[in-house]
Amino acid sequence: MQRLRVGYVGVALASYFAEEHNQYGRAIQGLEELSRELDFELVAIPYGLTDVPMAEQAARQLRAQEVDFLLIQNAACSLGEQILHLAQAAPRLGLWATPDPRQEGDIQLHSFVSMSHYASILKRYLRHQETPFKWFYGHVEDEEFRRRLAITIRSLTAIKKMATARIGWIGGLSPGFYNMMFDERKLLARFGLRVQAHELGEVIELAKRVNERDARSTVGELKLAARAVQTTDPALEKGARLYHALKELAVQNGYSALAVECWPKFQELYHVAPCMAYSWLGSEDGMAVACEGDVLGAASMLLLNYLTGRPGSATLLDLTAIDPHAATALMWHCGVSPRHWANDDGIIWVDHVTLGRKSENRYGVAGDLVFRAQEATITYIGDDAQRLLVLTSQIVERPQKGFDGTRGWFSEFRLNQEPVSIQDLINTLLVRGHEHHYAVGQGNVSNELLEIAAWLKLRTVEKVPYQDYLQLEGVNVL
Repeated sequence: MQRLRVGYVGVALASYFAEEHNQYGRAIQGLEELSRELDFELVAIPYGLTDVPMAEQAARQLRAQEVDFLLIQNAACSLGEQILHLAQAAPRLGLWATPDPRQEGDIQLHSFVSMSHYASILKRYLRHQETPFKWFYGHVEDEEFRRRLAITIRSLTAIKKMATARIGWIGGLSPGFYNMMFDERKLLARFGLRVQAHELGEVIELAKRVNERDARSTVGELKLAARAVQTTDPALEKGARLYHALKELAVQNGYSALAVECWPKFQELYHVAPCMAYSWLGSEDGMAVACEGDVLGAASMLLLNYLTGRPGSATLLDLTAIDPHAATALMWHCGVSPRHWANDDGIIWVDHVTLGRKSENRYGVAGDLVFRAQEATITYIGDDAQRLLVLTSQIVERPQKGFDGTRGWFSEFRLNQEPVSIQDLINTLLVRGHEHHYAVGQGNVSNELLEIAAWLKLRTVEKVPYQDYLQLEGVNVL
């Protein structure tokens, strides 16, 4: 995939002093440095645009270069007519003003007023075009400008990567997961993501054909990576075969993520639980794998991987238990999280913690680990790719480790960057009917998620304060 293409133009009236204050050269030099730091391609018009024909010509050049984001610097006071043409040059715009060199005497730049002028034209005169824009203020070397632009670059880079990604959907949804049903057309329209379906038997046949030497080699790696192994070698080898099969399918088809129905067909057809394979694909190959056939969960994990810059770091969890007195919630799944989530106790390979209970069946390997204390971002592309959950939290280690599987205690929740109590959070998720899965990534990328929601016109999940009376979304919930 090509890197994000960021265009730059500087506009000014010749009667002001953009040239004298080196507005264009200073901006381009600083943006070139940022392009190397943030990994984007800069397409800069190297001279100032001082009239309408120059703006028209620059817009044609930028369209030909297929710029993803155009940064329009009001290097000085500028003609309103110029934005009419530059607004056609890219699908997303940045409006940029810089401070005057002094705050008394004759005005030199008058930059901020022209940026305000352009913003108003886009919102009012050109409202029918609905061109999204973000404003910036300051010189290119200013920390606030660089931080604000970096959020945009990371967000738009993730959007561009998502638009070229493909998800392999293997087996379909697990039985009864009606709330995870989705419209592929809506996912494609919103994110550009494409989904390709496969029968579960296709993966099983690939697993059976995996070279025995490769399977045993992976078993050795699995043992070395674990603090302990509490399952059998045949179970490990079957899980290793499944790991190789899923990896081969992904590589052959160019998939960036997988969503796999992990029960009950896997147990019926291959007598295995695939959790360890998902975990290992994440930790060793940077592959997002969503369990239970959750395609929107896979897309959410992929988005977090792109934003954090840590391939394979995201995991998919249930919100399983609440401790109101400690203001914490346990997020858990039955053994799928990559091993780099583990605290100092590391990961243990065990028989699956729920499948096969109350019987003599053992369905193979899952991970058992407790998450290390750290900051985390929780998201989900829900409601048929129309709504985005933006939640951050601190993972804490407690004496009560939580249920066997891969899990951690989460506290200090912030919804859309605002503190939210456990009671209000649970009420919000239930009243809104949020899908019961959560993609969780390491670190805080809430700025980027909120910006992505704005660029893509996704609704965010808004807080519903807890009340003792019945609350219905769309009736007495805004």
